[in-house]
Amino acid sequence: MTALSALAGSLAVLAVTATGTTTAGDARLPRVTNRCPANALPLRRADLPALRRFALRLAPHGVQKEGSQSIDYRDATARARFPTFDTGYVRSVCRPSLAKRVIARTADVAVGYPHVNWSASLSYAVFLIVRTPDGFVGWAQVH
Repeated sequence: MTALSALAGSLAVLAVTATGTTTAGDARLPRVTNRCPANALPLRRADLPALRRFALRLAPHGVQKEGSQSIDYRDATARARFPTFDTGYVRSVCRPSLAKRVIARTADVAVGYPHVNWSASLSYAVFLIVRTPDGFVGWAQVH
């Protein structure tokens, strides 16, 4: 039974990785790595829907509560574009030999939370996301 469980788990990881909705081939919820992605691959227009879906999975792992108010993630929407607009941030985090390539291969994905109408700054988040050989990786949350 244990071997069967391990096989089922491996197949689940493979299926999630194939859809491009997780990081580093693992089925855990995605997290922001806070590391410059040296292995970033070029993005394609066809990646935009998957980038939006990935950011929506990533979003609930940011701020959960502000004072007594909870962040309501229902009906969140995402917009993706690349190359990144946050070139200064990329240059401050990545070594100079990587910065230009990472800028070109990073998408800005803005996630809006329409039910958070009590705080303008908490009503959206912006993630920097790249595609790697193992899937999408959220490497920074810049807002």
